[in-house]
Amino acid sequence: MGIILSKFRSLRLAITVLLEQIFLDNAVARIHKSPGLPLPNPTKSFWILPESPLLARIQSSKLPETADIIVIGSGITSTGFLRELYRQNPDLNVVLLEARGPCTGATGRNGGHIKEGPYEEYPRLKGIYGNETAARILRFRLRHLEEIKAVAKEEGEDCLRESEVREVTGTDVFFDHEVMNEGIAKFEEWKRENPEMGREWGVWDQETTRKRLNTPTATGAIYGPAGALWPYRFCTSILARLISSHPNLKIESYTPAEDISFDSSTSTYTVSTPRGKITSKTVIHTTNAWASHLLPGFSGKVFAFQGQMSAQEAPEGVPGMGEQYSWSFIHKQGFDYLTQRPSTSVTHPDGTATQIAGEMMYGGGWASTENMGLDVCGLADDTKLNYLAAAHLSGLLPYVFGSGEDSNGTRSWNGVKVKNMWTGVLGMSADGLPWVGRVPTKISTRNQPKEGKSEKGVETGEWCAVGFTGEGMVNCWGCATALARMVLGEEVKGNVRSNEARIRAVKGEEDVKGWKDQRLEEWFPKEFVIEDARIGRANPVDLVSTLLGL
Repeated sequence: MGIILSKFRSLRLAITVLLEQIFLDNAVARIHKSPGLPLPNPTKSFWILPESPLLARIQSSKLPETADIIVIGSGITSTGFLRELYRQNPDLNVVLLEARGPCTGATGRNGGHIKEGPYEEYPRLKGIYGNETAARILRFRLRHLEEIKAVAKEEGEDCLRESEVREVTGTDVFFDHEVMNEGIAKFEEWKRENPEMGREWGVWDQETTRKRLNTPTATGAIYGPAGALWPYRFCTSILARLISSHPNLKIESYTPAEDISFDSSTSTYTVSTPRGKITSKTVIHTTNAWASHLLPGFSGKVFAFQGQMSAQEAPEGVPGMGEQYSWSFIHKQGFDYLTQRPSTSVTHPDGTATQIAGEMMYGGGWASTENMGLDVCGLADDTKLNYLAAAHLSGLLPYVFGSGEDSNGTRSWNGVKVKNMWTGVLGMSADGLPWVGRVPTKISTRNQPKEGKSEKGVETGEWCAVGFTGEGMVNCWGCATALARMVLGEEVKGNVRSNEARIRAVKGEEDVKGWKDQRLEEWFPKEFVIEDARIGRANPVDLVSTLLGL
């Protein structure tokens, strides 16, 4: 009997390994498949309701025939690119093509975080690139909080109010002692080797975490500076200002770029759309998950990944904490993320006022989907929900914030009201880093012009900033800023050592230099630049294995 059971267990293990390999093979096949164009009728994101009345269906009466620059894809990357481009050269004629409504892709569907988990990324980055480069990449990501706050302030009161940009304490909340101990070990390594970067970060024990965050089953938390915002309104506010300030900027919504051809005799690109064709010597790709549709060489290097988000009403009795905190809930497999919109005050006829806690903007659940999340790898579909992720997101918050004790004993939420739930498509990078810069023939599969500038001072050729691996709010703005400066001629030949180890100044210190006051080589990681050797090394299986914790 024992021999039979032993053989049965061995057979079961072999079948399990085989099935896992089949699921992985299926995911890899999807990863290498073209994502096509964004699909019509996507799920309704809370952030986009209502759409900007100015931008929702913005189009010229006739598609322009030429432009100094064609930008494909709208969102936070194209917004940052255009803002920096026009800051340096306001005379350029730019046409932005968008398959659907502006900023209704990942930017209008994300979690609303400006949050980086540096300690979690540090060991992997250090193992690949060494301590100095790993620290540079993390400083770049962490700096986004200060840069985005500064941009919103420069844009004015309307942008600040509409985008709800605010600084919060970002918390990684653990519910398992073993997982927390692993996190603290990484945290201590990162902070020990990068004391200036980590000086505003720390650890809360179980009692402190439960009391501060109203999380009665948490085992502890790691905390640090973070931000939260309404990403769609942040970008549309900036785009609206750019349109009013620069009539030479044309935004063409519902105008998908179907194909690109290159004429070597004129060094000119022709972009084909359902509304006609437009030509330019310079084309910019900010399409993220959809990059390989027009850049086939990115197949398997930049690929789609379906994510899921929700907007839930804060239950009665749960305090509004959206001005103070944001949360990541760290599970044994996967994690979730939460911001809460700021509270509002309602004045009653008798003159009294009631504070209404803002919506809980809660996303994640991918690890709860079938085959440990493999089924959403390579999935470029935001038109439907994943029912397993939906069940996870609809049911977890009562257990995270519930079970507090009152005079009658233990209680928990009676349930939640999900106002909206939607999906979005993340652009995953096979090596975990964004791809920024000039696009080589190996990626475009088209001939490219000789390097040089147009008569308007713009570098010719195809350029891109894509592949943000679900961390767009701590990658996109810096990559977009860098890309604009590259297209205007600034080079990134290497990483110049910066004497500035701080992310930002604290009380009593002088300000830390912003990106606009530094050369690219001082703050932009060269590892993000597209190079042949990097293209050859990037393997999507490595990223999928990392996501699955293998």
